Amino acid sequence: MRTNQQFDEIRVYEGVAERTGSTLDRQTVRGSAALCRSLSELTRRARRMGDGYFYLPVLMWPEGVTRLPLSETWTTMS
Repeated sequence: MRTNQQFDEIRVYEGVAERTGSTLDRQTVRGSAALCRSLSELTRRARRMGDGYFYLPVLMWPEGVTRLPLSETWTTMS
């Protein structure tokens, strides 16, 4: 990771991720268990750890997206 990298604070609640609007530098989130390097890692950690706050590099969040569902509900086939 770059030394001057910025991270978005992401709130995950009931399987939906949203940006909180807070941007933190690498020193602030360094060593945090909620630090994610990619969107797929965010998805895995949110499934494993549940709801909460996570930190994702600014460039990893998709442009123009405000809410991102991380889990799909199962539909039964008849």
